Amino acid sequence: MKRLTVFVVSMLLIFIAGCGSDQLKVNLITPKTYTPGQVSPIKIKIFDDKGKPVKDANVSVEFDMQGMTMIPVSMTAKEIEDGVYIGNANLQMEGDYTAAIKVDKNGGKYEQEKRFSIVVSQ
Repeated sequence: MKRLTVFVVSMLLIFIAGCGSDQLKVNLITPKTYTPGQVSPIKIKIFDDKGKPVKDANVSVEFDMQGMTMIPVSMTAKEIEDGVYIGNANLQMEGDYTAAIKVDKNGGKYEQEKRFSIVVSQ
């Protein structure tokens, strides 16, 4: 019985370690300022756990302003080079935002949140 317990726990630990290996690293690059009434370019760089660019993924972002009740702003990003995606967001006001980034690659889904601030350009 003790051997079975050790075997089951060992397999569970191996499984958990294997699950962590498909994590993606997501870098969000946003402008520091924006002009009211114009869209803001948003760049996203996505890498796998080995540091290789993630190509041919479907990437979308939903922006939500922190501390405000508002309709979230959505954006779809297009790949412009290996692992680099860009889109335009219509951010309505300056403040602190949370970007919920969703990556869909070959049926695998990954989501990560990033925070950033933006102010009106002078």
